[in-house]
Amino acid sequence: MTLRDFSPLVSVITPTFNQSRFIGQCLSSVIAQTYPNWEQLILDDASTDDTADVVQRFRDPRIRYHIQPHAGILALAETYNRGLRGTRGELVAILEGDDFWAPDKLAVLVPKFHDPDVVLAYGRTAIVAGTRPSGKTIPDDQFARRFARRALFNHPRGAAALAMLWTGFPFTFPCSVVIRRSALDAIGGFQTASGLGAMDYPTFLRLTLMGRFEYVDRVVAYWRRHPGSGSWSTHQSAMRAAADFARSFMSDHAAELALRSNQVREIERAGQRRLQRAAFNAGRYLLLQRNWRDARDEFVRAVRSPYPPILVGGLVGYVASLLRTDIEGLMGAAGRMSFPSERAAKR
Repeated sequence: MTLRDFSPLVSVITPTFNQSRFIGQCLSSVIAQTYPNWEQLILDDASTDDTADVVQRFRDPRIRYHIQPHAGILALAETYNRGLRGTRGELVAILEGDDFWAPDKLAVLVPKFHDPDVVLAYGRTAIVAGTRPSGKTIPDDQFARRFARRALFNHPRGAAALAMLWTGFPFTFPCSVVIRRSALDAIGGFQTASGLGAMDYPTFLRLTLMGRFEYVDRVVAYWRRHPGSGSWSTHQSAMRAAADFARSFMSDHAAELALRSNQVREIERAGQRRLQRAAFNAGRYLLLQRNWRDARDEFVRAVRSPYPPILVGGLVGYVASLLRTDIEGLMGAAGRMSFPSERAAKR
C-alpha cells in the first residue's frame, strides 16, 4: 500500500460533562478536518446543562452521541475504554468536549502510521485560557531544547519516559495525539492510577515502552483551561496521584528504563517541587472561589518550598487571602498565565 492509499479509520473519543459552552466548537473542529475518514463517539457523563441540545444540531452521520450514568472524573479512564469498545478505527484520537483541533490535525498525523513501528503521533498543543489563546504551547521550545529528539520521538524506546517522569506530565497532550489501537490493546486499553482522574499520564508512559513516537513541530490542537474544568478543581490531588504512579512505574520498569540512581533522585526532587507548586496553584484557584481560609492553608504549604519563585508566590498569595482578593492581575503582569474568572468563562 502506498502512502497515497493509506487512509485508516480514525475513532475520535470525546468525553464531556456540562461543556455546552464549548462542545459546539469541539464538534465543528472535527467536522472541519481535511482528512475525512473518521468517526466520533461523544460520551456524555450525564450533563445537566444543554449539551445534548447543542450536539443534536450537528447532523453529520459520522458523529454518535451516548449519555452514560454519571461516573465522574476519577472514572475517566473507564469512560475512555467504553469509547474504545464502542468504536472500530485502526487509529484512536482523543478530544475532550472543551478542546478543539486545527483543521489539518488528522491529515498531518495519520500518515505517520504508515510506519508500523510508530505507536503514537502528536504535535504541539496550544493552551487557551477560557476563550483566549495564552501564547503558550506544550511542548514548548525550552522542553524541546532540554530533552531533544530522543524524548520527542521516543527513540530509543522508553526515552520519552524519562522526560515524562522528570516533568510530571505527558508532553504528548491528549487532544494533540493519535494512537495506534493495537498498541492500546497491548497495554490493556487506557490506563488509570489510584486518585488520578486523567488517563493520559499512565497511558502515555506505558506506550513509551511499546514503540516509537512521531512528533510534528506545529500546533495541531487547542487545550482549554477554565475554572469549570476538572484540571483546576482536582489539580493538587492529581499531582500527588501522578507522583505515586511515577514511583511505581520506575520501580516496575527499572531494567527497561535503565535509570541511574542520580536520575531517580532528580526525578524525586522535581516531583516534590511540583507538589509545592500545585499547592500554590490550588491557593490561586481557591482565591477565585473566594474561599479565603482554604486558600491560606495552601499558600502556607507553598512557602515551605526551598524554590524561591514558589516561596515568594506563596507569601504573596497568603497576603492576598487576608485582603480577600485574587492575584491573577499580578500573575498576568509577571508574564504568567492567569486563571480566567468564572465571569469571564461564561461570557
